[in-house]
Amino acid sequence: MSGPLSSQYVIFRVGAEEFGLPIAQVSSIIRHEIATPVPRAPDMVEGVINLRGRVVPIVSLSRKLFGSDPVITVASRIVIAESSNGPVGLVVDAAHEVATILDDDVRPAPEAALVAETAEAFRGVVQMEGRLVILLELDKALPRADYAATGTTEAGEDEAHV
Repeated sequence: MSGPLSSQYVIFRVGAEEFGLPIAQVSSIIRHEIATPVPRAPDMVEGVINLRGRVVPIVSLSRKLFGSDPVITVASRIVIAESSNGPVGLVVDAAHEVATILDDDVRPAPEAALVAETAEAFRGVVQMEGRLVILLELDKALPRADYAATGTTEAGEDEAHV
């Protein structure tokens, strides 16, 4: 008989909040770098970077979740995650641990405290060593219309040659 089911998460901080993303979706964590702006991109998209030959859109979680600009420090990182639409870089204040979380410990996010746009972005919350960590659903936190279309027009023509 096997024990309780668990998953590993990369834990990172954005502002005063801690978030977790399944480690299976994280391909790397890199130092923050300035992204090349993309014309007419949504506000939360900082631009794109070239990462080992791949053009990766860079998204500010601070802008997406809190409506504020990120404060870039030496601890700032870009979490490169694989979404269903390809790689995306998430600007975070710090990425500081990998944690094993039991599935039974995950509680639903309190819907009364969330607005509709962010409610579906959260898989749930978990108590870890006296602190709450919000578990993200990457594909729902970053809908395709918000970042994957940054390089194309509505007609599907290339707009940004990087």
